[in-house]
Amino acid sequence: MTGTEVHVDVDLDEDAIHELPYSRLVQDDLATRMDRVVETAQAIAPVDTGRYKASIHRVAEHGTNGEVFVEANVPYAIYVEHGTRQTDRNGRSIHPPRYTLSTALDAAGGDH
Repeated sequence: MTGTEVHVDVDLDEDAIHELPYSRLVQDDLATRMDRVVETAQAIAPVDTGRYKASIHRVAEHGTNGEVFVEANVPYAIYVEHGTRQTDRNGRSIHPPRYTLSTALDAAGGDH
């Protein structure tokens, strides 16, 4: 048996590739995926007053490269997500990290 050599020439449509993230089909798919992230994050969000949970939403406009974002826009969201170093007098964490948005992104599944 002898080896076979194959040459394939590919002519890329650079304009089509550049515009793909902005296409309605891709944007609709990303929005659906991020809506699942919002739903999951709200289901697992810690609740004290409910403001953090209620603030979790998909951002209406996509990013400059076609990204779709989910955010929690209360001023203390970063502390809910990543915790603080504050401890009580016994050394126990007062505000441990919750990783709500990170967990929701993983739990929503799909190939993201």
